[in-house]
Order: sequence, then C-alpha cells, then structure tokens
Amino acid sequence: MKNIVFNKKYLEISIYALCVILLSILLGKLLWNIDGVGLGINKVLEFLGGLLSPFIYGFFIAYFINPTMRFLERVVFSRVDFFGKRPKVGRIAAVLITYLLYLGCLIWIISYLIPQIFDNISSLLAKLPREQKFYQDIFLRYFGGDSEISQFLTALNITLPTSYNLMELVNRVTEPILSGLNSLSNIVNAILTGTFNVANTILNLLLGLFISFYMLCDKEYYQGLMKRILAITFSKRVYDKIIAGCASSNRTIEKFIIGKAIDSLIIGIMLFVVLLIMKPPYPMLITVIVGVTNMIPYFGPIVGAVISTLIILPVSPELALWLLLVIFVLQQFDGAYLGPKILGDSMGLPPMLIILAILIGGAAAGPLGMFFGVPLMAIIRNLIAAPLRERYKRTANYPPDVKS
Repeated sequence: MKNIVFNKKYLEISIYALCVILLSILLGKLLWNIDGVGLGINKVLEFLGGLLSPFIYGFFIAYFINPTMRFLERVVFSRVDFFGKRPKVGRIAAVLITYLLYLGCLIWIISYLIPQIFDNISSLLAKLPREQKFYQDIFLRYFGGDSEISQFLTALNITLPTSYNLMELVNRVTEPILSGLNSLSNIVNAILTGTFNVANTILNLLLGLFISFYMLCDKEYYQGLMKRILAITFSKRVYDKIIAGCASSNRTIEKFIIGKAIDSLIIGIMLFVVLLIMKPPYPMLITVIVGVTNMIPYFGPIVGAVISTLIILPVSPELALWLLLVIFVLQQFDGAYLGPKILGDSMGLPPMLIILAILIGGAAAGPLGMFFGVPLMAIIRNLIAAPLRERYKRTANYPPDVKS
C-alpha cells in the first residue's frame, strides 16, 4: 500500500478556508440574531454593573474625598510626633476624620438646608399667582400693542401677537412642581413600591463606603499595582504617556471641581451673611441658586443673578436692585481675587474653548454637562496638545514662539 503524501501548502490553505467558512457562518448567525445578541450583551453588562456597583461607588467616594484626607495627613498629622512615627496610624486617623467631616456636612444638609429650601420654594409657589400678574403687567407695558417697543418693531415689519398669555406659559412650567408637592402620598407609595431598588442602592453605597476606606488606607499599594499592570501590558514609551496623561487629568479634575466647589461655597457664605443684613425673602433659596450656578464658568453667575433678581423683584424692586448690585460686587471679587487664588490657571483653556465646552456639555447633559464639560475639554486638550507639541518640536520648521 502506497503511503499518502500530504502537501503542507494545500493543507494550510484548506485549514484557512475552513476557518474562514466557520467564521462566516458564525458571523451570519450573529447578524441574523442581532437583537438576541444585543439583549444578551445588555444582560451581561447589567449583571457586571450590579456586581461591580459597590466598587464603582467606592472608587468615586475615595477619589473625591482623597484631597481632604491628603490635606489632613500632610498638614495636620504629619506635624504630630506620634503620627509622624506611625504613618499608618496617621493615615487611618485622617481617613476617619474625613468621613466624620463629610458625614456632618451631609447631616446638616438633610436636617437644615433642604427643609429651608423646601420652605422657601413652598412660599414662592404660594405667592406665584400674584407675581405672575406683576410680570404680566410689565410684559404688556413694554411689549403690548401700544408700547414704544411694539411700534418700533412694527415699523421694521416685525409683527407681535395681539395678546399674550404669560400666565398660561408659567402655569405649564410650574404645573409639574405643584402637582409633585400636592401628591406627596404618591411619591411615598412609589418609594415603597421600589423598596428593593432603594435598599439595593443603599446597600451598594454602604459597601462602597467600606471599600473606599480600604482604598484610601492602602492607596499607594493599588497605585503601584496599576502601574505594574500597565508596565507589563505596554511598552515604556506608551506607559510613560499613559502615566503622564492620568496625572495631568487628575490634577485638572482636582483643581477645577474641588477648587470650584470651595470657591462657590465661600461666595455662597458671603452672600448669605449679606442677605441676613438685607433681610430679603427666600434668603436660603437665593444663596443656593447663586452658589450652585457660580460653579458654571461665564454663564453661571449671570444666570444666578438674573434668577435671584426676578424672584425678589415683585416683592421690592429697590431690594432687587440692591441684591443685583451685591451679587455683581461678589462676582467681581470672585473673578479678580478669590477665583485666581483658589483655582489659579487650573484649566489653561482660552475663553472660546471654555464657552464651547459649556455649550456642548449643556446640550448633551444639561446643567451637569455645562459644569463637567469644562474639565473634560481641558483633559482632551492636554491629551491632544502633548503629542502635537512633541511632533512640532521634531520638525525643522517649528516656530519657537507658538504655544500649544
């Protein structure tokens, strides 16, 4: 019997062809059942999200309270001989005191700040019909058919409606709020029916607190572990770029978010002290509005000032004018002195890019997007500018006076 001679070349071709056919069949099956595949992937992601939720919560809790813990450890505990000789004990003490500080702030917000704001909003909504008529009269006075503005626009062939129903517009805006306040029982029932989800979220948060505690106590170990994983996975050049990009992004986020929060808190406290002297209505609500909107660059202070003035204007136009003047002075102080002292040049972005980041972030995610869009734009800018700067430096015609 003759021996069968195998041609290795044709054998390899046959194996490759078989693999291509099997992969084509598999791809066709996936495409044919794309809905089922997408549903399966979605279920897997939901399962992983539920499984990793405590670790995600723990990471973000640890990340945002880390600057406070680091400040206590370096500035306070490092100067005490007992903790200086026992850095591990100093780290644990700094973490525990940080938790107590934030827990105290949370208790104060829940027990005092939120009820005050709720009372201010309830009082404002109770007076809303009268204030609607106030603004309706002003609107008709300046934009009515016999007003000078209306006649001027008519001369330009711009026709305004013959009647305005500003109260109907305001009612549409405030109807969800009023219905929500008048149906607290429905809200309670909705919470009770979703007891499992609420309990699951609370459990994940509690687990996240414990995980964040260990993350903060041993953060150098986890940082070193991540660096070792990156060093094994990537080349030295890519590793250095990843480490530099992460460090730059971390500095940007810390300086902007934490610095802006401290800056807005100081402005809010200063405004509240002035409001205690002026004694306008809704002082806590106005303070929160100005403090929160102050965190949005450029547009935020203007929005806060306009909303606060419109709230006070029907009560007392003179008081509203004084309030607007106070907010203007505080914003000038913030822009000229307080902001640069706290934030410095944390973003390094030109005004045009900041405005672009606010507009894109606002269109994508509303007020939160307007705030977080600026640091994200700064991170993207830094990640793009670094390799471009290196490439420009390697070219012969690189202009030395250009700053990227």
